[in-house]
Amino acid sequence: MFKSKIAAVGVALSLASAFAFAEAEVSFSNKLSSDIVNITKVEDADSESTFAGIKNKTTFEYSSEKVDAGIELVFWSINEDLYDFDGEKYFGIGATEDPGFGYDFGDTFVEVRPFDFLGFEFHEKVWATASYFPIWDDNASTGNLGSDLGLLIRPVEGLTLAGGIDFFSVFGHDTYKPVVNFGAGYANDVFELAATVKNICDNKETDVNNRDGFAFGLYASLLKIEGLVLGAGFGYNDSVAPDVTKIHASGKEGVSGNIMTLTATYELDAFHTVGEFATNFTNNKEDAEYDFYLAVTAGYNVLENLSADCAFAAALDAESDEEKKTENVYQINPSVTYTLGNHELSAGVNFFFGKDYSNVNFPVYWKYSF
Repeated sequence: MFKSKIAAVGVALSLASAFAFAEAEVSFSNKLSSDIVNITKVEDADSESTFAGIKNKTTFEYSSEKVDAGIELVFWSINEDLYDFDGEKYFGIGATEDPGFGYDFGDTFVEVRPFDFLGFEFHEKVWATASYFPIWDDNASTGNLGSDLGLLIRPVEGLTLAGGIDFFSVFGHDTYKPVVNFGAGYANDVFELAATVKNICDNKETDVNNRDGFAFGLYASLLKIEGLVLGAGFGYNDSVAPDVTKIHASGKEGVSGNIMTLTATYELDAFHTVGEFATNFTNNKEDAEYDFYLAVTAGYNVLENLSADCAFAAALDAESDEEKKTENVYQINPSVTYTLGNHELSAGVNFFFGKDYSNVNFPVYWKYSF
């Protein structure tokens, strides 16, 4: 069914406490991860090794009859080479895209339902199932029915209607048109259909709006039938930026334009496999990088609590002019995951490579949840 990406700041905890007397569900998880070291080689230059940093993600979720809320707190260490102040290198905690030290509360989220059919939401992510890429672990950008500020109307079981605005496109930036979004979806036990219309005022990309103009999405899923889930989608003026597209030394990333997406997951006893694909029909940006993204993973539960998996991914540019072409990049990621009660441990190796570029790192994580 439609998936909410739950994360909130302190107000969420206050609301959760206020409704603590009601019947509620509470969940918590903490994931500590690192790629250990990045070993990179570009063309004929010597390989370079750099510390890959450490990331910690803590998530608290609260759900009751009238309120859904949560907190997602993320902090991560940064390679010292990313910081150069007055000629000196520093090791810090913060975001790679923002040289300031600190931490991130992620997306804020609160939904209050004064009536069963009506919800007032703040920064809720209500994702169409077919917009989700299981291997990449993220969504196509037009797959979100929610907004920063908006309403969710559920007039009958299975039907969701949404409308709202993006917060920073309105407050403090009166020279820009607001980013207004709408969405609708219907789901039952067999299938799901969803449609979104984003930025109907055709606001262009700015420092407070990462959406360059009008966009919409159409998504359909065939839900779990004997272990199989299928999804298909189309996004007009959409974008996806999986990890394999970010690793290239040129810094170019993503598949953008009018995008078709396909996903599939299948489970049979101890065997499981996932596939995902995205391609653009037309690029609406002159510097659109890749034309295809594809990934597939297969795994087997060697023991009840031990799984061995291997994933392959590729980002491909169909440009025939070698001078304009972005180098195709590929990824291979074998890994093992061990589960013990509420604990999950994983270790693997990531190989990224292209024509004149290669990178190796060693992702590990420990996740505790209840």
